[in-house]
Amino acid sequence: MLNGKITFWKSLKSGIRGGLIAAGVNVGWLFSLTYFLTIQGIPKGFPIAVVFSTILPIALAALLFAFLLINFKKGNVLFYLIAAGFTLLSIFPSFQPILPDGNPAPANFAILTVPMHFFAAIIGVFYIAKGK
Repeated sequence: MLNGKITFWKSLKSGIRGGLIAAGVNVGWLFSLTYFLTIQGIPKGFPIAVVFSTILPIALAALLFAFLLINFKKGNVLFYLIAAGFTLLSIFPSFQPILPDGNPAPANFAILTVPMHFFAAIIGVFYIAKGK
């Protein structure tokens, strides 16, 4: 839990810090797996999309965390349940044969992207809840 009294600003700072770390891990995973599995067909801007789609949800989750802790007696439990639910829901698009931009998904795309969702969730929740 955040040190001291919970504020939206403290929570947001923790979320951004966790988001940056998770984005670094995800980009490292992206480049490692595309190299070792020789995944072809990754769109050119995909690393940038990975960075933004990692940091933004974690920052928003941090604001949700602060809201829940301020307004609900068991806000932390609600937050963990919501985080788990969103994490599980977020993996389903990884198994679609067509990417959001209309291109076909590369072979092994789910192997590449599903762990990214779990890395972001675990790192994000850890940093948000720890508050450092």
